[in-house]
Amino acid sequence: MDHIWRLKHFLAIAELGSVQAAARHLNISQPALSKSLRELEQHLGSALFERSSRGVTLTQAGQAFLARSREIELQWDGALFDLTATRDGARGNLRIGVGPTYEAAFMAQVLARLLREFPNLQISVRTGVGAIMLPALNTGEIGIYFGGLRSGTESLASEVREIPLYDQSNRIVAAADDPLAAMAEVGAGALSARAWVQLSYDSLALERIEALFQTAGVPLPRTVVSTHSLGLALDLVRNKGFLTSLPEPLLHPRLGFGLAPLAVPGYDWRIATGISYRTSLAGTAPLKRMIAIVRDELGASGLGPDLVGGLHG
Repeated sequence: MDHIWRLKHFLAIAELGSVQAAARHLNISQPALSKSLRELEQHLGSALFERSSRGVTLTQAGQAFLARSREIELQWDGALFDLTATRDGARGNLRIGVGPTYEAAFMAQVLARLLREFPNLQISVRTGVGAIMLPALNTGEIGIYFGGLRSGTESLASEVREIPLYDQSNRIVAAADDPLAAMAEVGAGALSARAWVQLSYDSLALERIEALFQTAGVPLPRTVVSTHSLGLALDLVRNKGFLTSLPEPLLHPRLGFGLAPLAVPGYDWRIATGISYRTSLAGTAPLKRMIAIVRDELGASGLGPDLVGGLHG
């Protein structure tokens, strides 16, 4: 039993880059964490970190042990979920990744419902696009990812499976009272003359917008704000006359009040979205319930089938 906690201690140090930060995160004393690490290194017969005044870095042995440790932790927590599910509502640590659209549209409701059923779970949530989260899923840094499924240029580890949920449309958006919103068709020339705000993490939208203007032979917009903040982007569109591109679920009245999609020929594209997960969590009670709850929220909220063409998978 001691070794699983030493392994978790090792993972915290590796992820945070210092014993001090890991001790704060784990809510244990720094001397106790240092002792745990020494005992693990003695047991393995190898140094896992190089120490310096700036923190710690993994040795070659530590890098090799990191990948194994993440998979062991996932398997341990998966077993813990199942062994405790019927007794006290499932205990263990669940690390998930959430894409920006799922974060804004679905996940608050999903997590609230899940924790009502499994109040003893500890859930760690990371947010980001698939280009960041899928590699983290491959290495075991997270166990589940809700968001865009892999594209043709991305690969998944053999221990990862996918559940497609819906195809997500993307639209060019203006304020609901913008003159462009009343037009039956909006050409690239009219869009080029306007100020734009772009979500910096949405590389696919950036590529599609650029292609739209290049195909029409009109210049790219001269005034562009690039931001990682969805809230700032929506405020600029609603109140300052900017244009942007958004996933269509964000135009649901609950989220996209004051916004309107524009009828732009040539800008009609979708991406597949769903759930990607490590096989070590397959069949566990929390994962099964999260899948069911996400499907339920997609259907009940109208953010899924009403806007993006229906659920499948």
